[in-house]
Amino acid sequence: MDLYESLVWKDTEKPTEEKMNELYEFILIDEMREKRNKLLAETDFRVLADYTKDKDLWIDYRQKLRDLPSIWVNDMEFPTPP
Repeated sequence: MDLYESLVWKDTEKPTEEKMNELYEFILIDEMREKRNKLLAETDFRVLADYTKDKDLWIDYRQKLRDLPSIWVNDMEFPTPP
């Protein structure tokens, strides 16, 4: 049985399957951004002026994290930290 067809909708008209898929994609993007923001916050200290160990590698890693929303597709792996 198709998952969409098995959904029972109450209170409002059932959204189309296309609309449900679109909303699901937005949820996935929000989850990706949340994880990305957490990873950025965890590495903030690595780009401070007085941090010198592998700083350029961390700057590159953080840029890859910031670029994720523009290139991200479902199930895409996050960049690996240095």
